[in-house]
Amino acid sequence: MPRHPCRLRRITVALVVLLLPLALQADEFPSSINRQKPRLAPPRQGLAFCVFGDCQPAGDASRSRITSSIARAMAVEQPQFVMGLGDYIDGAKGLAATAQQWQRFFAAIAPLMQPTPIPLALTIGNHDDGSPLFERYFGRRYFSFDVGTVHVIILDSQQPGQYGQIAGTQWQWLNADLTAAAQARFIFVAVHQPLFPVSVHRGSSLDRYPNYRDRLHMLFARQKVSAVFSGHEHLYNHQQRDGVHYFISGGGGAPLYAEAPRGGFYHYLLVGCTDESFSVQVKRLNL
Repeated sequence: MPRHPCRLRRITVALVVLLLPLALQADEFPSSINRQKPRLAPPRQGLAFCVFGDCQPAGDASRSRITSSIARAMAVEQPQFVMGLGDYIDGAKGLAATAQQWQRFFAAIAPLMQPTPIPLALTIGNHDDGSPLFERYFGRRYFSFDVGTVHVIILDSQQPGQYGQIAGTQWQWLNADLTAAAQARFIFVAVHQPLFPVSVHRGSSLDRYPNYRDRLHMLFARQKVSAVFSGHEHLYNHQQRDGVHYFISGGGGAPLYAEAPRGGFYHYLLVGCTDESFSVQVKRLNL
């Protein structure tokens, strides 16, 4: 009997899209790292993970197709996990309308769910924060985990009463977590709002409160954080401050904020770690 791999692949993806809503009836996303510390085995030939952010389709179905294309490309990389930088949906009034937006997002990232689900570590964005559904589907809003000698921290820049700040209990937790991770070979942080925005969100990100932002940056520099990944601005940008690499990666499908030469293109990041160094590749989507 002749085999039809393309047809089988389409059938598999379709089944994943159909089964995801059933899995979510239990109010839990099947591969969320947010819910509990993962047991990710140290890779034999170096760690690889992917980073994407800001899908936010703005009611345009074609943008969900961009997110789906990014998900397919990330799945091909076979990463140990995928890091999300927030704003996966637009946000809506009413639980039912918001749930529909989440269902469209789950359908778009279905390629990450088959044949074996790739673990997801998701930071919450401002557009994801208008209902209890993020926590219901994924679990914790800030947490950390380890993969071998790599330490990963997910932060919440949308904390109630502390929007645009890392403060209070989360700040205390972060200090203790970084102290405990002092022996990690690399430390990577994800937070939706960038510390040093470069576009339309200057003054309305973590730079909204410069004293809190500077305190956070000095902590990262002092504790030798390798890189910080953020979204919020729909573009790509990289800068280095006091030894800390700051990446903005908001090219997951949302309307872009800049022309291509200034980082306005759809993309994801591929982060690779060896015993000696780490690298970040910008994987631009060819549309």
